[in-house]
Amino acid sequence: MGQKKFKMFVVIFAVVLWCIAIGLIIAAFIGKEDNPHLIFQGDSGKVNLKEEREATFCVGVSASIADIYPYTHNDEADAVLKKLVYEPLISINNDCKIFYCNAKSVTFEKEGREATVKLKQDKTFSDGEKLDADIVVKSYKWFMANHTAYTNLLSRIVDIRAAGDDSLVFTFTGADSDNIKVFNIPIISQSDKKGQSALGTGAYCIDSIKPYKQIVLKENKSYNGSYEYDTVLIRTVDYSDMKKLLKSQDFDMFVFNQKEQADDVKADKAYDIYEFGKDTGWFIKHNMESEVLGDAIAKLIEGQQFFDKTQTDGIYSPGVISAYIEPNYHSMLNNTSFKNIKAVSVAHDYTAAATGIYQSLEKKLKDKKIKCNEKTYGIEEVPEDFEEDLLLFYGSYKDGMTRADNKKFFKENKEIEAQDFYELLEKYFVSQKNITPISKDTVWAASLAGRDTLGLME
Repeated sequence: MGQKKFKMFVVIFAVVLWCIAIGLIIAAFIGKEDNPHLIFQGDSGKVNLKEEREATFCVGVSASIADIYPYTHNDEADAVLKKLVYEPLISINNDCKIFYCNAKSVTFEKEGREATVKLKQDKTFSDGEKLDADIVVKSYKWFMANHTAYTNLLSRIVDIRAAGDDSLVFTFTGADSDNIKVFNIPIISQSDKKGQSALGTGAYCIDSIKPYKQIVLKENKSYNGSYEYDTVLIRTVDYSDMKKLLKSQDFDMFVFNQKEQADDVKADKAYDIYEFGKDTGWFIKHNMESEVLGDAIAKLIEGQQFFDKTQTDGIYSPGVISAYIEPNYHSMLNNTSFKNIKAVSVAHDYTAAATGIYQSLEKKLKDKKIKCNEKTYGIEEVPEDFEEDLLLFYGSYKDGMTRADNKKFFKENKEIEAQDFYELLEKYFVSQKNITPISKDTVWAASLAGRDTLGLME
């Protein structure tokens, strides 16, 4: 090779390497942009699966698979099954985003006491039977007649009836923001064969179940779509030797303990790490007689800095409903001030977390020349009704809602399409100025880098 040709080859090779490097950087960046939950990106080059494992996707769950009715438990295994086998009418993810599954639409009417459901007409169970309104009614009535993890939720249904082949009407005991969750339970078709698992409309169907060990899923041949894997396994994880668990790469996905196991997962480098917000966290509830404080207090504690000073667990939450909801509570607040406010009274329990939040809030108010008066309660004594201006409380946003809040929300929103539900509820909290979010608890999950996650990490 001549010197000029060699130099040209070196230049071209260098350019190719540079392009590849830039491409990898962009891909990594896009991956993080696409999924805000991705907090650590693993290296797919560290993944080394046996050939027979490539066509199998294995999900690890921390709770035991108790029996042959996993769709009745509303646990980790059930969450996977609702995604892959027993599709509900709607799916509600960790960000409180709603996706239609077996339903084409769900609309709340009559000030939240009734909802009309329109079904998709192309949904088919794994035995080839088409989904219709009668099957959905039977599915709900089976759950209502049997004791399951959904029993309390379903007790809010007064009546469910078919209104044609592809329509249903649900009637509730009253207006409540949790009524939306009624539509996020499995839709099943009971098999005639004794001992055989119920059927679903998802991409996979139950092949076998071994309690306390694993569930095997195979392709639903009647599903109108593609399959990423031939087989999906749901197995109980043994966390006793974390390094061995990681090295084996037997699991494509599993949840783990952030404090005790995150360092091992990161050091292994073969897994992406995702962080998801939970329902629970810390909030400030405002006494309705001190409504003027709402925006001012929220602006005072807004942002990551206040969270970092007050808590060691979870994540900062700019939203009441979810840490990831958009638009969120803080993004919709108006600028305001503490004009004419000389003192603020704050109630909280004796826990270290509550005390830490109070002390940081007290300091910020002191900087504004506002006196802070403290009232403490035992953990079991925190009142629903309180005389102080503010109450620090741990729980979910539902704990800060009254019956009057639920009625007012639905009265202000005469007709609500399910996909708009949580955005409207977030806006309601902004308008009322009675709950301010501080944080949300989180769960961490590992996912083998480069593998299709079947939408389970969305």
